[in-house]
Amino acid sequence: METTEVRFNVPSELAEHLEQLSDYGYQSFVLRLYLEQEISFGKAATLLRMPYDEFMSFLGQRRIPYFRNSAEEVNEALRNLHPL
Repeated sequence: METTEVRFNVPSELAEHLEQLSDYGYQSFVLRLYLEQEISFGKAATLLRMPYDEFMSFLGQRRIPYFRNSAEEVNEALRNLHPL
């Protein structure tokens, strides 16, 4: 996969509290893309090199919902299901 380097400055007092700043920055970047719906769940998991179940747990630890549909959207989908 071709890559592009991205650099930014972080205040020292913040950086000293983070064990692996580069991992944290990359994870935050990928999560933001996922939350902004720029990338899919599967793409985010792949970019973070996590199996789906691990990525789901990763989201849960950060209190990020896996399902992003409203209750109304879920109910509509359930109404449109055809019985087997």
